[in-house]
Amino acid sequence: MAPDPCFMGDNVSLDLALYQLRTFREVARLGSFTKAARSLGYAQSSVTSHIRSLESRVGMQLVQRLPHGVRLTPSGEIFHEYAQRIFHVVDEMATALNPSGEMEGRTTVGASAFLLETRIGPLMHECRYRYPKVQVSLRQLSISRAHEAVRSGEVDLALVHGEPTVGEPPPAGITVEELPDLEVVPVAAASLVNASDPVAALASVRVLAVDPDCASHQVLVGALRDTYGIDPTVVEAGSMGGARELARAGYGVAMLPHEAVGPAAGGLAVLPSLPRLRLGVRALWGGRELARPPVAAVCDVATRVGREKVVQPA
Repeated sequence: MAPDPCFMGDNVSLDLALYQLRTFREVARLGSFTKAARSLGYAQSSVTSHIRSLESRVGMQLVQRLPHGVRLTPSGEIFHEYAQRIFHVVDEMATALNPSGEMEGRTTVGASAFLLETRIGPLMHECRYRYPKVQVSLRQLSISRAHEAVRSGEVDLALVHGEPTVGEPPPAGITVEELPDLEVVPVAAASLVNASDPVAALASVRVLAVDPDCASHQVLVGALRDTYGIDPTVVEAGSMGGARELARAGYGVAMLPHEAVGPAAGGLAVLPSLPRLRLGVRALWGGRELARPPVAAVCDVATRVGREKVVQPA
């Protein structure tokens, strides 16, 4: 029987089949044999067999079975990092062998709710123009999950807003690039903004949080308390669209990106007595040494789109 396609190092006993590495990567990403099997189109028994074969070949346990799902062992974490590098090299080889020289491949971009609506549209438009053969898939990410999503390979590039934890470096293997800030403003129904008695008008409204990990709604809570003596309830709106509609209906006040509040958001107005904020924006990814060419290309586009946003007229 012919041997499986494999990568072989100096130690010929460590022959790792690509399809088994791909299975391992999917198990690591999803934290479940069942989900990995569904994603790859395999039977669950095949996924189990692939992982056992890898563990046998490296001589150590890579995955810890839990009552609900699995997680990587410390050895599995190291193995996962190198498996990611192997796939990056394979993608680079495919790009180098591409006779047309045109960039092609697939990239998964995760973004926080604010950025999904304000920065992702221009990014997708620019990517389609510059790299028509690069497929970009999108996912909404909570800010707190961004590092883990990049580290695990769930996304290739994460765009998040908010300030990083002071003094805490990013996890090993993750590159952080600072992008232009995002301005957010307090918005509410125009009837509330124009009320003759703002204290009475705002007394029963809620603060609408788009992302619970974003500090902007907490700033809004503090400002309402200090300015009007109101101690509002915080309600998670779940999305930018949800917060906008609830604010338009007079249900609450929300901090939303200034560029997303304009003539198209009829019925909404900015509350001039409450503070505006500038939130830092960051791109998280593997960096050029580890990233596949399509990922580096999309990251460059994200950087350029962000800077173009800043210089646009208000």
